[in-house]
Amino acid sequence: MLKKWLKKSLLKGILRFLPLAIASSAADGALLWGIRSFMELLSQESTFTLAEWVALMVLLTALRLVFLFAKVRQNETWIFSISSTLRSWFIRKLRNLSPRFFHDQNSNTQTEMAFDAIHTIQSNGNVFFQATQAILQLLVFIPVLLYISWPLTLFLFLIIVPLVALLQRKIHRMGPEEESLLFEKSKFRSQFDMTRRLFRTWSAPQERATLSATLQSDSRNLSEHTRRFSIRKNGLSLVMESVSVLSMVFVLAFCAILIAQGWMDSKGLILFCSAVLLSYKPVKECSRALPEFRALASACAYLFKFETIPEKEPAPSASGDNLTVRQGEFSYKGLDSESAETQVYRNLNLSWNTKQPVLLKGQNGSGKTTLLRLIAHLEEWSQGKMSLPESASPDGIFLMSQDLELPPKHLLKKRLERDPSPLLRDFIEASRIQKLLSKESLSGGERAKVALLWALASPSKILLLDEPLAGIALNDRAPILKRLLEACEKLGKWLLISSHDRLPETLESKFLLVDLDHEKSL
Repeated sequence: MLKKWLKKSLLKGILRFLPLAIASSAADGALLWGIRSFMELLSQESTFTLAEWVALMVLLTALRLVFLFAKVRQNETWIFSISSTLRSWFIRKLRNLSPRFFHDQNSNTQTEMAFDAIHTIQSNGNVFFQATQAILQLLVFIPVLLYISWPLTLFLFLIIVPLVALLQRKIHRMGPEEESLLFEKSKFRSQFDMTRRLFRTWSAPQERATLSATLQSDSRNLSEHTRRFSIRKNGLSLVMESVSVLSMVFVLAFCAILIAQGWMDSKGLILFCSAVLLSYKPVKECSRALPEFRALASACAYLFKFETIPEKEPAPSASGDNLTVRQGEFSYKGLDSESAETQVYRNLNLSWNTKQPVLLKGQNGSGKTTLLRLIAHLEEWSQGKMSLPESASPDGIFLMSQDLELPPKHLLKKRLERDPSPLLRDFIEASRIQKLLSKESLSGGERAKVALLWALASPSKILLLDEPLAGIALNDRAPILKRLLEACEKLGKWLLISSHDRLPETLESKFLLVDLDHEKSL
């Protein structure tokens, strides 16, 4: 789908660009005619006066400028429109990726590569229009060149052009290394982001020093690889430019031979050189853009590959008042292809009624967090069937995970403004959350309180809370949980909590107690 859309968008862009390119080439042709008129003016064979000729050339130059500016505007509009659409597609794709994609240790690198590929397309998208303009210039000026001097034109296209094409093929061969460099850059960005986060949370100096040294070494290696590749790429471009200069020398030498043989006069030489110069710049830009085209092709190829990554399956069906799991199986893949999978669930069967909150117990590693993520559709069962209660639709399921990453708080403030419920106000006051909504940086316990408020304020009728009280002060846990239970009951929300901590009997009695280790053994 993406490949088809890109081709269709490119075709539309070129069709809109084509009239402007034709007008620009026609303006160049008119300038060549103006040069011919000037030579007639010098030989007193022209019908124009010098003032009329100058006015005409100024007008033609102004028209050419208008067409060139219109081309630039069309190019940039198309490029930025394409890149904006690609970013929107990338965000949607990222949102809908199968959770199993993120089990792969290279998933972050692959995501970074896709993001970088979109930037590459934006940076190099002009290459298509440069090629179109170059082809048009050749179509306009080749007949002119043949008319002025067919021997010189054949010399140009049978000897000089093949020499330039040979260098172009060498640039094309750099494609695989360009793709490898794109992967290395994306991998380094992932490593840098991971190290940056650890520097904020990990204090042990040995690991910090090791991570810093590794990152610096990777940075030097990437820089050296990029330097060598850039030197080769720019070196080839410079060689191509030097070949172009030598080509001009050879062409002039050939012109001298033609003049000596009487096959060309000085007027023909001036016209021929003028025609070559007018068509040379876009052709030269096109040849120098070949490395950009190679990078663009690599970026598109990776995006097409990224598009094939499976997306998440449709959400489980919802009906009745029960959450049920039948013969559920789930496993995590190893960090590499040789590692065995870690089986978390095998033939798991559950059935919980949403009329009563559930308290999920179990040892570390028993799969409590994984089960909550499976229910929230952030993971997918390997086998089996899960049926959600009807209350899961249409507002989805709210999961508060242990590793709290909160969305921007202004979203919560807007939600509270839309729903000024007395229950929410009471919970805010009892939990002392009001000041936290305006606080810039939050501690773990403060983030947990804000997340609990977010759960209550959300339209979701199913709340999954993974160790929600772990970061909250001991004296505050029971009162906050009591308020939470009361608010959920009045708001018609079903609560599923996982916890290691033992709750007060008065609160624990309100829950259906589930020992996950026992459920897995059945």
